[in-house]
Amino acid sequence: MSTPPAEERKPHVNVYLDLHRKGAPQFLAAKVFKGIADGITSFKLRVRPGQSACYPNICVPIAGIIDYFTIEHGCSFSPAASWRNAPVLNQSETIHPYVHDPLASPSSHLSKVWKFSSDDHYDVVHGIIGSMQRAGEMPRGVLQGLELALYEVTDNILLHSQDETNSPNAAGYVMAQYHKSEQRIAVAVFDLGQGIPSSLAKGGIRASSPSEALSAAIQRGVGDGAGAGNGLWMMKQIVSCSSGSFELTSDGARYAVRHHQNSEAAVPAISAVTPFKSGTTLVDFQLHTSRPLDIQTALNADPVNLWVDNHLIDLQIPSNQSNEALLISVAQESRGCASRYEAKAFANIAGNLMESAPGICILNFNGISMVSASFADELLVRLIDRFGIITVIQRLNFQGLTPTNAAMFDHCFQGRLFGSSPQSESH
Repeated sequence: MSTPPAEERKPHVNVYLDLHRKGAPQFLAAKVFKGIADGITSFKLRVRPGQSACYPNICVPIAGIIDYFTIEHGCSFSPAASWRNAPVLNQSETIHPYVHDPLASPSSHLSKVWKFSSDDHYDVVHGIIGSMQRAGEMPRGVLQGLELALYEVTDNILLHSQDETNSPNAAGYVMAQYHKSEQRIAVAVFDLGQGIPSSLAKGGIRASSPSEALSAAIQRGVGDGAGAGNGLWMMKQIVSCSSGSFELTSDGARYAVRHHQNSEAAVPAISAVTPFKSGTTLVDFQLHTSRPLDIQTALNADPVNLWVDNHLIDLQIPSNQSNEALLISVAQESRGCASRYEAKAFANIAGNLMESAPGICILNFNGISMVSASFADELLVRLIDRFGIITVIQRLNFQGLTPTNAAMFDHCFQGRLFGSSPQSESH
């Protein structure tokens, strides 16, 4: 098919984005507004050379802005070659965010922009947490802290972002990443609702400025009356206990807190920003994965860890010992037992549960007909490297292995002791 002459092509605006700058979303919005004023509604997105990275605090608001102009102004957006050739950026689906589809879920929910509503809020957040459980070795409390903070912040959008509580039009955008080398988790949540100052005003809290509203919003029990008013406070406490950082941006004000050391008292920084429209809110927070997170200290409470609780069973043993154990179904929580890649992910799940609860951990292999030597070897070496061979012997219990699979684990375990096991990949 021949290419139409240049004068017949649909006019468009090229938008060059510097994704290393926090102002990239506002820059995009300004370009789109100018294009609309000039009668152009088609935009091609380009990135500067070498900018293949995409971080939640940039990609999530860009996704929301694109969605807004698509719905409200009939604009269209397409990626240029520089965007498509950046794999991480292209796979994030910033231009067309992922939505929950029970029949076509991606292999991982991480490093992807998700659009959620009240209909699929739980599924999206549950998918992100499940992917994080597989992604790496997390110290005690980190996954629970992430889950509590993420559910609270995303639920805030559904409760407070619209004039009408629990409005069917309420929607948000979320993205989470795990940066293994930097030992941190990065999360951003964005909405195009009414903004924090307007939301608080509904609850009788009338701040003199947007910055004052943000300072009030992170206090315990402060809200618009639609909920307990603890969502942002809980996120702040968890981040503080993790020595992490967070930024809260709404209606032209930004409230930022960075913790550099456990003993360092963080001083909030308040600044003015230029919103592309009133009512937008961005919550951007990061947790460290290099140290345990004490949830009880953070919240002055001990919330139930449902992930752990759902894996606990009672044991019939003498009363002077713990009568609970972790039970992990390999068939349900792994994606097969054939590869080292899957063994690494499953070892993260098992190890993260073992970090979260003491006592015996039972790996139940019922329903698994075949375990490869690579899977068995990688699973053993990962858990031994993490906990030590004595702890693994004391705490780990294998059940439901077929004779062939039991022989495979025996061979790999003996090989690790005497040096004849399959060579493990670098880890």
